[in-house]
Amino acid sequence: MNRLSSPISSIQSHYDVVVVGSGYGGAITASRLSRAGKRVCVLERGKERQPGEFPGTTLEAGEELQIDLPACHRGSRTGLFDLRVNHDISILVGCGLGGTSLINANVSFRPDMRVFDDRRWPAGLREEQGKRLTLGFELAEKMLGANKFPEDQPLPPKAVALKRSAEAMGHRFYTLPINVTFTEGYNHAGVRQKACTLCGDCATGCNHGAKNSVLMNYLPDAKRHGAELFVETSVRWVERGADGAWIVHYQPLRTGRETFDAPTLFVTADIVILAAGALGSTEILMRSRDAGKLTVSGRLGHAFGGNGDMVGFGYNGTPEIRSVGLGQKGLEDSRPPGPERAIGPCITSVIDMRGSSDIQNDMIIEEGVIPGALAQILPATLKAASLGGVNTGPSRIAEQLARETASLIHGPYRGATTHTQTYLGMCHDDSNGLMKLDGDRVRVEWPDIGKAPAFERLHQRLVESTRPFEGIYIANPIWSDILCKSLITVHPLGGCTMADSAEEGVVDHTCKVFSSSVDTAVHEGLYVCDGSIIPTSIGVNPLLTISALAERCCMIMAEERGFSIDYAQKGPIRETAPPRTLGVRFTERMKGWFSHAPDEDYEAAARRGEAQGSSFAFVLTIASEDVDAMISGSGHEARMVGTVAAPTLSASPLVVTQGVFNLFVPEASSGSERRMKYRMVMTAEGGRAYTMFGFKILRDRPFWELWHDSTTLYITIREGAGDDGPVVGRGVLTITPDDFVRLLSTFDVTNARSVGERSAATVRFGRFFAGSLYDRYGGIAAPARSIFSFGEEERPRKRRSLRAPAPALVPVKASDGAIVLLTRYAGGAKGPVILSHGLGSSSAAFSIDTIDTNLVEYLVAAGYDVWLLDDRGSVQLPTAGAAFTADDIARKDWPAAVAAVRAATSAAAVQVVAHDLGAITLAMAMLSGLEGVRSAVCSQAATHLVTAAPGPWQSDAGSPRSSSPRYERARLDDATHAALPEVFGEPSAELLTSASMLVRKGFIVDALGEDVYLPRLERLAIPIRLLHGAENKCFLPASTEQTLEALSAKNGAGLYSREVFAGYGHDDCLLGRDAPADVYPKILEHLEATP
Repeated sequence: MNRLSSPISSIQSHYDVVVVGSGYGGAITASRLSRAGKRVCVLERGKERQPGEFPGTTLEAGEELQIDLPACHRGSRTGLFDLRVNHDISILVGCGLGGTSLINANVSFRPDMRVFDDRRWPAGLREEQGKRLTLGFELAEKMLGANKFPEDQPLPPKAVALKRSAEAMGHRFYTLPINVTFTEGYNHAGVRQKACTLCGDCATGCNHGAKNSVLMNYLPDAKRHGAELFVETSVRWVERGADGAWIVHYQPLRTGRETFDAPTLFVTADIVILAAGALGSTEILMRSRDAGKLTVSGRLGHAFGGNGDMVGFGYNGTPEIRSVGLGQKGLEDSRPPGPERAIGPCITSVIDMRGSSDIQNDMIIEEGVIPGALAQILPATLKAASLGGVNTGPSRIAEQLARETASLIHGPYRGATTHTQTYLGMCHDDSNGLMKLDGDRVRVEWPDIGKAPAFERLHQRLVESTRPFEGIYIANPIWSDILCKSLITVHPLGGCTMADSAEEGVVDHTCKVFSSSVDTAVHEGLYVCDGSIIPTSIGVNPLLTISALAERCCMIMAEERGFSIDYAQKGPIRETAPPRTLGVRFTERMKGWFSHAPDEDYEAAARRGEAQGSSFAFVLTIASEDVDAMISGSGHEARMVGTVAAPTLSASPLVVTQGVFNLFVPEASSGSERRMKYRMVMTAEGGRAYTMFGFKILRDRPFWELWHDSTTLYITIREGAGDDGPVVGRGVLTITPDDFVRLLSTFDVTNARSVGERSAATVRFGRFFAGSLYDRYGGIAAPARSIFSFGEEERPRKRRSLRAPAPALVPVKASDGAIVLLTRYAGGAKGPVILSHGLGSSSAAFSIDTIDTNLVEYLVAAGYDVWLLDDRGSVQLPTAGAAFTADDIARKDWPAAVAAVRAATSAAAVQVVAHDLGAITLAMAMLSGLEGVRSAVCSQAATHLVTAAPGPWQSDAGSPRSSSPRYERARLDDATHAALPEVFGEPSAELLTSASMLVRKGFIVDALGEDVYLPRLERLAIPIRLLHGAENKCFLPASTEQTLEALSAKNGAGLYSREVFAGYGHDDCLLGRDAPADVYPKILEHLEATP
C-alpha cells in the first residue's frame, strides 16, 4: 500500500479546508471536498498504520493501548486502542489514520427510518423526507464496499450458533452487510484489496488489507484528489482570525516539543470541519470556548449516548463456535483457512428484534469475535468470569468442566474458549449523558444509566440466546451491582448534537456550529461532522448513519457555496510506494536577541536587541524522512517545523513552514569552513510573513571552541515569504546547556521496526555528525561496523516490553568533553546501582529482552534504582571508534558517571555491577582515586588477567569472537544468539591496543605499560564480590583468583568473596538463559549485604 500521510514539515500555512480527524466523517468530507477541487488538509491525532502493521500478539496489543483515567493517562497518546474510563460509562475508540474504522466490525446497517422521526432531530432533516440522507446511504455503501457474507461459503460456526438462538427465541436472523472484501481486486476508490482470510481479527486492525476501513477507500481517494494528510497531530482549539479565516491550533506529537513547553502551531483555512468523534470534537469546542476563543451553544457536551451497547458472552456451550481470532498465526499465513479453522469476519449476522410499536423497545444481537491478540489470556479470564454467570445448561456441568480443562491445558483454540459465543447487543438508551472538560480531557457523567430498563431487557435476551446451546451467560464484568451497573460502549454519540436552534443543540441540520446559546445564528465555515452530531441512539451499528450524514453535509455545502462534487468512479490507483526508509528527528530550542537595524553586524545587532528587549526564540523540530539520503546528499538536507516567539514581530507566536535545515555544508568562500544552515518562513496569525535565514559556522579551531560554534546561530530576518524581501533585522541565538540535554532526549529514529534498526540508524547519523566535527575540531571519530555478519539488515524479530519503568536518558560530559550516556530505570529506593558493560559491547547486555528476565528487570524487581553506563567505548555511541584508551574510561568517564548519579539521587555513594572491561576500568578508576563507590560486583575480571593464549579479545583474523569464544553456546538460547549484534560491535583499534597491553602484562597497567595502579590496592578496600565462569576461555578463572588473593593480602579477606559458576563461560554469565537463576542471585545477595 502507498503511504497516505505526509511529514508535518510539509504542511502549508493556509488551506481551503482543514478537516480534523480521519474517521468516517473526516475521511468522507476530505474525499468529497477534494473531489470538488478544494485544497484540503487532514489533521489526525494517531499514527498511520498500513496492513501488516497492526498488532497480532498480546504484547503488541498492550503496547497499542492507551487508557485515560480520571486521575492520569497511561500508555502512548497515539496508541491504537483509546479507552476512556468513567464511573458510569467507559468508551473505546480507535486512534489512527482511519479513526475507529480501523478497529470496528465494519457493519453497514441501515437504521429503522423511524429513528429520524424523533423530534430531537432538526426539522430541516426530518422535513426533507430522507431524500439527501437516502442518497447519502447509497453513496457510502458503494464507497465502503458493503456486502454480505458470500452465499457460496459455509456460514461461520458463530453465525450458525446465532441462527440457532434466533430460531429458539422466535426472532428474525439474517446476515448483515459488512465492509469486507471477499474477492481480490480493485475497490470503488481504485485501491487494490486482498480477499478476506476469515481470520477474525477485524477489531485489532486488518493485517491483510481485506477490511474496508476508510484507510482503503475514502482516504486514498482524498489523497488522489490532492488532499494532504498529516498524522500524530493533536488539535487543541480553533478560533476566528481578524481577517475572517479560521485558525486551527495544533501540537505535533512525539516530537519532544512538550519538553520545551512550546506553544502550539497553527494552520488557517476558509472552512474547518471538526470530525474527531463524539469525544474529540466536543473536547476541541470546549477548549476553544474555555480559552475565550469561540462562542458556542450552552448545549455543548449534552445528549451524550452510547447507542445502547451491551457486550456479553455465551461461555462453554455444546457447539464449537470458534469466536477467537487467529492473531499472529493468521498474520503469518495469508491464505484463507480451511473450513475446519475459519473464524469469519468479526460480525456477520444478527438477531433482529426491531419493529415494535414503540421503537424504544427495539433491540438487536450480533455475534462477534475476540481478537487473537487477546487469545492467550482468555481461558483463565473467562473461567473466572463464569463463576458469576448464568448457567443455562446445569445438566452439562461435567462436559463443561472437561472443556474448561482442555482450554486451560491446550490453550484458547481448544475446549471451553472455542465453544464460546461473543455478543454485541444494541438497544435504545436515553442519550442523556453529560460531557464535561476536566483539565484537558472530557469526562462523561451519566448516573444510573446501566440500571435503565432497556439494558435489563437486553440482558435477559442475551441470556435467552445462550440457552439453546446450554452455555454459561457472562455479562460484561463491569455491568454488576458492585460496580453500579457501569457500561462500556464502542459507539459514542452526541455532545455536539444537531438541532433546530442553539437552545436545543450545538449544530444545525447542515452541521454548522451555532454561534451563541440562543437563536439559529451560526459560525460560517465551521462544521462538525461525525458521531457527535447524532442526538439519539440509532439502535444498530452507527457507522453507516454517520457516513450518510457526512455525505449529506457535503451535498448541502456544495449547494450553498456554489461548487460541484465529482462523484465519478476513477480507475485503479497505481501503487508507487517507495522503499521503506529510516528517518531521524529531534527538537531544539534556541533563543537570543535581534534588532531591527538591518545594517548592523550580527553581534552588534544582538547587543542592541538585548538593550531594547527585542527577544527571539524558536522551538523547531528538524526531521529527515531518509537518514541515509540526508547523510549522502550534498546538501545534507532536512525539514523544519515549529514556532517562533518574537514579540516585536508578532504579539502571538509565529508558525514555521517551508523550513529547510542543512547540516555541515561546505562554505564556497572558505575551503576549511562548514556551516549549518536554517531557512524558514514565519507566519503570524494575521497572515503577515517573514523569512529567517540562519547559519552556524564550524571552523578549523581548537576542540574547546566546538561548543560555542555548534550552538551559536547568526540570523537575518526578511520581510515576506521569499528570499529577496527587505531585511528587517539581525541577531544571534544560542543553545543553553540545559536545552542541549533536552535536545538529546528528543532524538528519535522514525519508521524503525526494531531496536536494532533504530540503533543502527542512530549510529549512522552519529557517525556522520561526529565525523564532521572531528574534521573541524579533531575530537571525535566514527564507530566501526558490527563484527557480526548477518547480512545488510538485522534479522527482524518481535520484541517484548521490559518489566521496568520507562528509561530516562542522561547524557554526561566527561572531563575532556566526551559524552557518555547514563540510562536510568528508577525501580526503587535501593542503590543506586551502576551497571557497566564490557569491551566491544554496550549496556544492551543488561537490558536485552530475549532472556526471560534480564539484569535490569531483576534488579528493578528487587527495588533498585538502576543506572546503565555506556562509556565512550560503547558500540551504541558515535564515540566508539575514537582514539582513546582504557585509562580515559577509568579516569574520565567513571568519575563523571558516578558524580552524575550521586548528584541526581543525592546518594552519598553508589553500588556497581561491572563486567569484563567495565570491571577492569572500575578497578583502575578507584585505584586512581575515584570516590563514592561503596561496594562492587566484578564479573570475569578486575585487577589481574590470566589467559590461555595472548589476545583474548583479538584473533589473527581480527574478529574478537573467532578464536576465543566469550560464551558457552549451549547456555544461550537461539533468540539471544541471533540478537547478539544488538549487544556487541567492534571497538576502536586504540582501545583494543590498550586492552591488549593489560593482557600481555597480566595485570592492570596504563596505556604505556607502566605499573601505576596496583601499588594503590588500599583504595579498593570496599566490599567486592568476584564472579567467574568456570569455562571462561577469554579470561581464565585464575584471573579473579589472583585478584582475590592480592586484595585479601592487602586489605583483609573479610571484604571480599568469589563465586565460580560451573558450565558457564564469559558473557553467558549475563546473557545465558539460566543466568537469572544461577548468577543474578549472587549479584543481588552482595548488593543486599552492602546497602
